Amino acid sequence: MKRLLYLGFAFPPGMQAQFPGVNPAGHAFETQMLAALRAHLEIKSVGVLPVSPPFCPLPTNPASGVAHDLVLLDRAPELWHRFRSLLQLKRQFRRWLTTGWRPNAVLVYNLSPIYNNFLRWLRRQPAPPKLILLLLDSAHLGRTLPRWKRLRHGFKPLVIPDAEMIGEFDACVGLSQAAEKFFAPRGIPFLWMPGGYRAELAPCGDEFAADTSPIRFGYFGALASHSGVLPLAETFLANPLPNELHICGHGKLTEALKQLAARDARLKFHGLLPTPEDCLRLAQSWDVLINPRPAESGNENNFPSKIFEYARCGRAILTTRLGGVDTVLGQEAYYFDTAKFSAELSAQLSACAAQSRAELRRRGMALRERVATHYAWPKQAAAMAEFIGRQL
Repeated sequence: MKRLLYLGFAFPPGMQAQFPGVNPAGHAFETQMLAALRAHLEIKSVGVLPVSPPFCPLPTNPASGVAHDLVLLDRAPELWHRFRSLLQLKRQFRRWLTTGWRPNAVLVYNLSPIYNNFLRWLRRQPAPPKLILLLLDSAHLGRTLPRWKRLRHGFKPLVIPDAEMIGEFDACVGLSQAAEKFFAPRGIPFLWMPGGYRAELAPCGDEFAADTSPIRFGYFGALASHSGVLPLAETFLANPLPNELHICGHGKLTEALKQLAARDARLKFHGLLPTPEDCLRLAQSWDVLINPRPAESGNENNFPSKIFEYARCGRAILTTRLGGVDTVLGQEAYYFDTAKFSAELSAQLSACAAQSRAELRRRGMALRERVATHYAWPKQAAAMAEFIGRQL
């Protein structure tokens, strides 16, 4: 079995529950992906955390996180923690070599200071492993930063620009279809892999509201500018529809959304629920789930992981097409154009509100069946393992 060193950011088992607002989507993605990849590869993993692990004993349930072989820190003061973590990672890698464990490939989650500098060091070592980038997102690729931002980033400890770093890799697994354009001109092999579906992690109830009640819209996920949730709420409230829009999640826009909900009873704000499963159960009381991700903040370079969570709920989905969402969901989803965000979103809200609940139910079940069939984690992990094997 081939050996893989994974460099990521998932919390150890049990720890994410103590920091539910920190990277919930990425944590779930990494946990599920690594569990599926272990069927094909012998894996050692490293995690970089923004907070110190608690000193209390942690649960051993692997579904709740990743039991890393090494845990590093990246927090203030950055100058101290980044250099210290880089030295720790180099020291641990040498230990693995002395014990006879040499990875055939390194898979790294995104472009980040500690890992970028480790990989550059690794490239200079005798017989280095293949370096494979797992690109979930990048706010900088394909964009020109203002001069003052470039200057500011230049003073940050160990920072290497994304456009400069991607040339260091032998291959890339990208969540967005659009990201291939950064690698093809360099002759770097690219695999599009938008994520995966793991049905057993959450309930898949088929209960629906009574047909006489108005269609209910819903959103769960990050409450941040990149998610498009605030324009969604504003567009919905500007439309005279009598329906309700429900929102749950965590982020910097919490107070703004609370204020909108206080002014209009059609907007129902639920905040951060105790567990992801609670959010999914709540979503199953809605009829249409909305992914309003706009074409900004580097969103063209990522894939909204909530699409798989939405599909698990068995509900109709209204979404933008960014990242290849239309390829994953096909013709049964409802779409709107990011170039005419508010106008098209408002029109689609009206169109969905006029649909029968039976039609929305049919579409939701079709979406769940499609995603479960074509994008289940065992299938996605097998494709990743085969792609990694080709690079060796």
